[in-house]
Amino acid sequence: MARTIGKADMCELLTHAFAYPDDKLAHALLDESFIGDCSSCFADIGCDGWGAEALPLPHGESGDGVLAFMRKEYTRIYLSPVRVLVYPYESAFLHVESGREGVPVLFRSAVTLDVEAQMREAGVMPKNARKEPCDSVFQEFEFMSFMYGSLAAAIQEGDEAACDLWQGRVERFLDEHALKWMPAFMERTIEHSGEGLYASFARIALVFLGMLSEEVVEREKELV
Repeated sequence: MARTIGKADMCELLTHAFAYPDDKLAHALLDESFIGDCSSCFADIGCDGWGAEALPLPHGESGDGVLAFMRKEYTRIYLSPVRVLVYPYESAFLHVESGREGVPVLFRSAVTLDVEAQMREAGVMPKNARKEPCDSVFQEFEFMSFMYGSLAAAIQEGDEAACDLWQGRVERFLDEHALKWMPAFMERTIEHSGEGLYASFARIALVFLGMLSEEVVEREKELV
């Protein structure tokens, strides 16, 4: 159960890391609680590929200064009105990665609709689903956190049927969505962030996603 809770908590941290920066994240970076929480999650998960690194924050800045610093980099990479370097939405990201021409469809693509369907099936939807595509990187991490949390609760209650249900849901989402684009999204973020803060977030996410991918492969082998 501790491993499952660690995964839920790690997904929650990555939800905050890749959402539009707010005061809470800025202060968590300044007081080093963010990196401390990452270390605790990786310890719970039993991940050997993690080594804590210093985050490239501006020196001598207050919370407001760090927040402005983060928002500038976030906008440059993910939200530039001139040219989006890395789309933070699964459907749009895959559209660009596959070399398709034209402007990506954000709300009504087959990918986005399937993410929405899986969320509805699990009984949860983002509060801002009408304004923000639900296949954003941060909302997918939030959904994964919810599913791992639900799985942990089922384990604690000893409910085998619920365990199978939530395990199946999270594995399906990993296979059909998260692992199909998030690793490449993190690589593109590192490419465009360089030595910036979001490259550090992406490297943390890559370690975590790599571990999840290995678990999926091992489980598939067990089922053969």
